[in-house]
Amino acid sequence: MVEWLLGGESNSRFLKSRARRHYRKQSELMQNSDIIESRSNPYKPIEHAEQRVYKIGDLAREFDVTLRTLRFYEDRGLINPGRSGTTRLYSSEDRERLRVALFCKRIGLSLGDIRQVLDLHEQNDRDATTTNRIRQVYLSQLSALELQQQETMETIADLKGKLAEMDNQS
Repeated sequence: MVEWLLGGESNSRFLKSRARRHYRKQSELMQNSDIIESRSNPYKPIEHAEQRVYKIGDLAREFDVTLRTLRFYEDRGLINPGRSGTTRLYSSEDRERLRVALFCKRIGLSLGDIRQVLDLHEQNDRDATTTNRIRQVYLSQLSALELQQQETMETIADLKGKLAEMDNQS
């Protein structure tokens, strides 16, 4: 669906940029990993030098999703947490990507479409064209959902008519 909106262009420049940011973020998180062991309340996000770091359980509770959902999004490359040993450490940027991904999932976008919306959201030079592309994706999905709603309403009306017909025959 989104592919035609983007003109089929490769987003390799954005993927490389994201990979560099992920590597830099992971390095910073690893330097701050000693904070994890010294925390008194494991349910509060870690705050360090104006950078919040969340553990997987923090985000799962905040967004009311399972740990499996977060791992799935990580496996699909939608979020890329840093690690300290086996502990996943999510930055504020990861949290925002998750928020956008969950919104896109809720409105029914495919994983490919979600990835492209996330890439568009992440562009540093977010201009009117980028915002318009995201808007077009959302408008397209809104049209699809409205059509689905209309079809559902028609089906409900047909079903009610059939039930009324059956009631009259009894």
